Amino acid sequence: MYKKSAILTFYAETPIHMGAGQSVSYVDLPVQRERHTSFPVLWSSGIKGVIRDLASRVWNDKDKVETIFGPEDGSSDFASCISITDAKILLYPVRSVKGVFAWITCPFVLKRFMEDLNAVGEEFKHNNQEIQIPDVSDDKVFIASDNLKIQGQNSVALEEFVFEVDESQKEKVESLANSLKSILPDNPLTQSLVNHLAIVSDNVFRDFVNYAVEIRTRIRIDQALGTVKKGALFSEELIPSESVFYSLIFITDPYFGIDKNLYNDLKSKKEKNETPNWDDVKNRLKGSEDAKKRLENAWNNGYFVDDEVKNSLNFLNNSLLQLGGDETTGKGYVRVKFNEGNKQS
Repeated sequence: MYKKSAILTFYAETPIHMGAGQSVSYVDLPVQRERHTSFPVLWSSGIKGVIRDLASRVWNDKDKVETIFGPEDGSSDFASCISITDAKILLYPVRSVKGVFAWITCPFVLKRFMEDLNAVGEEFKHNNQEIQIPDVSDDKVFIASDNLKIQGQNSVALEEFVFEVDESQKEKVESLANSLKSILPDNPLTQSLVNHLAIVSDNVFRDFVNYAVEIRTRIRIDQALGTVKKGALFSEELIPSESVFYSLIFITDPYFGIDKNLYNDLKSKKEKNETPNWDDVKNRLKGSEDAKKRLENAWNNGYFVDDEVKNSLNFLNNSLLQLGGDETTGKGYVRVKFNEGNKQS
C-alpha cells in the first residue's frame, strides 16, 4: 500500500513528441493519446525512465537509484518503491485573436483533476473555498480577464472559431486561475495565467486537442550522398509548447528483498532515532555482506523509509526533463514542479 504522494506538473518549453508507435491516420508519427478521450497523454514509462536517468546523475549513487526506482537489470529481487501515473493534459495552448494565445481547459479535465487531487489527499480550493467547476455550452466560453476579448465585442476568437463570453462565471474562473498557478512551474506566463485562461466545453476541448496540433513534415538525409534519401519523407505530430500536464507519484517504504520482520525492526529504530547493531543485522541476513551494505547505505544516506524517499525526489522541483528522445532537434523539454501531497494510508 502506498503511503506518501506528490503531484508533478509539466510545462512544455518546447514542442513534445512522445510517439504512439503506430498510425492509422495521415500522420506517420502521431503522439500518445488516451484511448477513450483521444486527449494527448505522456505515458508514465517514458517519464519514469527520464527521471531515473536524471536521478542517477544528480545522486551519483547506484544503490539509491535501484532502491527507489527498482533494479536496472529487471531482476525480481525487489520492486520500485514509487509509482508514477501517466501525465494527463491540464491546459492546452491555442491561438487567440487577442492576448496572443489562450490556455484552454474544460469541465471534464478539471473534474478529473479534482478527483486525482483527492487521491493524493489534496483539495481544489482558493482562499479556503472549494472551487466549483461550471458546465459550459459549445458556443460559449468562460474567461477570467478581458485580455482575450475581441475589442468592442463580448466574444473570444480561438483558432478559427468565435465564442460568446459568458460573464456569469468570471469570479470562479479567476479563482481557478489563481489556484492552478500555485502548482505550476513558475515563469512569467504561468504568473499571468489569469489573462490567458479560458474554459470551453468538453466537445470543443476534444476537437482542439485533436486538430489544433503541430504537424511537421520531415526528411531523412542519405549520409553517403548528403542529399535527401528517396522515399524518406514523413510527417510528425507534436504537442505544442506551453502545454501543461500533470502526473501523480505514490511512494511506499523501500523494498530491500529482506524479511519483513527485519525491515520493520529497523524501521522502528529509525523512527526512534536509534542506531542498529549492523553485525546483528548481518547475522539475520544469513551473513550476506552485500545485503547489509545496501541497508546501511540507505540508512546513512537518507532513503530508508517512505518520508526519506519522498524528500529525495525534491530534486525534481524546477528541473528540466527531456521527453521523447528528440534531444538533437530540441524537442521534448519540459519544466517540472514537484508538489507534495498529503496522502497517507
